[in-house]
Amino acid sequence: MFRIIKAFAEAIFPSRCLNCRAFMRPDPRRDEKLCATIELTFGQAMNRFLCSACLMDFQPAQSPLCPRCGTVFDAFEVEDHLCENCVIAPSHFHQARAAGIYEGALRRIIQDFKFRFKIHLAKPLGLLMLHTFHGMYEQKASTVPDILVPVPLHTIRLRNRGFNQAFLLANHLTDLNRQHPDLGFPVLKTDPDILLRCRQTRPQVGLNKDLRKTNIANAFRVTAPEKAAEKHILLIDDVYTTGATVDECARILIQAGAARVDVLTLARA
Repeated sequence: MFRIIKAFAEAIFPSRCLNCRAFMRPDPRRDEKLCATIELTFGQAMNRFLCSACLMDFQPAQSPLCPRCGTVFDAFEVEDHLCENCVIAPSHFHQARAAGIYEGALRRIIQDFKFRFKIHLAKPLGLLMLHTFHGMYEQKASTVPDILVPVPLHTIRLRNRGFNQAFLLANHLTDLNRQHPDLGFPVLKTDPDILLRCRQTRPQVGLNKDLRKTNIANAFRVTAPEKAAEKHILLIDDVYTTGATVDECARILIQAGAARVDVLTLARA
């Protein structure tokens, strides 16, 4: 009966691609069970929301890259190596990774999730982050973070938006990891109360690296130093642009006694 109702609904209200708005034919293989494997791809995670053409419009943030900040190099550079910025002014975080480049279909999906209140996208995006998380810590069980900390929003912006996208992503990442003990990782936990955004800042969009760093300086504080002390913390956010925000978060977490801070985002500019 459910399949009949679903088919009827598709006939009247056919699915449309979130990126190009093309109509999509019902596909019995478009099932979240496809994503219940660590070998998932962007296509598997997002196949219910994007057409076949847009599923191909995805650039993974993969090697060759900077092993510290995750900057992706041109394809002709065959080996990972530190970028110029990390040589001159190393970040406070230990390593940063992203699932993909902030372009094309991934950019549209993130904007829909973040600005158009399509919070149901948090789960498939969380799956995409889980895949990247696995790549960060595969065969390095001793380095798996103790706590996931979402980058906080100021209370005014949180009230206006209605949700913190980083918190939703972190929650889904921990839930999905818990559902798949076969991945071999310990149970992860998210704590949104360690960091507080204590100062409202102007939006970072449109600012260059130096202005972003100045804008975000002293905008956060650690509310529970005892929770951060001696811990390996993984910061979660949606987009890494210049890294100014996550580096400021890492700085005050290290200052509060954290042993190590890593960064995981959905995309990087």
